[in-house]
Amino acid sequence: MKRWLLVSVLSIGFVLGALSADLERITFRLNWIPAGEGDHAPFFVAKDLGFYEEVGLDVTIERGSGSADAVKLVEVGRADIGIADFVTTAVSRAKGAAIKIVAQYQVNSPFTIWSRRDLGITSLQDLAGHTLGSPPGDAQRIAFPAIAKVAGLDPESITWVNIHPGAKVQSLASGTVDATVHFIDQLYLYRQAIGENNLVYFRWADYGVNPYGLAIIVSEETLANRPDVVRRFLDATFRGVRWTIQHPKEAIEIMQKYVPEVKIEPVLAMLEVSIKYLMYADSVVLHGLGWIDGERMQASVELVNTYFDLPRTLAADELYVTDFLPHYTWPYPSEMPNPETWPLPYEFDF
Repeated sequence: MKRWLLVSVLSIGFVLGALSADLERITFRLNWIPAGEGDHAPFFVAKDLGFYEEVGLDVTIERGSGSADAVKLVEVGRADIGIADFVTTAVSRAKGAAIKIVAQYQVNSPFTIWSRRDLGITSLQDLAGHTLGSPPGDAQRIAFPAIAKVAGLDPESITWVNIHPGAKVQSLASGTVDATVHFIDQLYLYRQAIGENNLVYFRWADYGVNPYGLAIIVSEETLANRPDVVRRFLDATFRGVRWTIQHPKEAIEIMQKYVPEVKIEPVLAMLEVSIKYLMYADSVVLHGLGWIDGERMQASVELVNTYFDLPRTLAADELYVTDFLPHYTWPYPSEMPNPETWPLPYEFDF
């Protein structure tokens, strides 16, 4: 009996090994370290729940060190697929990077200006005469005149202070700067540092300045030579995205299995903000997760062309392709675990 059991176990192991060998190995490069990024959860969900395996892929998820790095590694083939913010992707394309966006993971801009009520700042106009902290090359700093124009704020009336990318929250909390620029999914950290009643923030999207957020990118070479890999990856990924929207806490718990330094409460809060403010839009409801809207893309590219120092004018249609998108709908309210309390605006007719 024991010998039979041993042979059976070895046989099962051989079969599983053979199945694993049949999977096509690819590398997916993140834009940042997942320990502090709740919006990375769907990729770990797709891996853990076997969605990638079911489409024949063995996906290695690599920690990132910035969107620019992700774009570069995808372009030169050191990563098969990546995720990067739209602005970095667009600027890189204009500078010659042979990459394309194949899905828009975040359909709304994460750009946000953060400040404190105890400084007398309750509107964007109140920033006049104050200091605004950011790294020198921060995309929000470069494009700041766009939001200033809409808000009726003279961009020359504020003073920029150079700070480290990882010191934005601390700089605002300590009073080193009067305001800073950061992504909206960092809301939990700012509330903890500044206090919910003292914190004030301004989302660019609320003012109609709404370039796209994180995008899934591939090289033109991969699109030409391995289109089926891209199609299968997106299918499994957006299946994971949909599952994550329905089960955010469980998604972060899955993520923690792969990234032990993940702390459930803050990273879950980041994910919920990302779902509510960055991933949800009427266009997604109408067309499906990952959808790229032509008019939105044109407006996003025009912002980059206007405010960034580019060697040439970028055309919107050269930056993206929708041929590989699967069709996964945004979850219906009845599919959510607590539709009455879930903080998403279902303001449309199903």
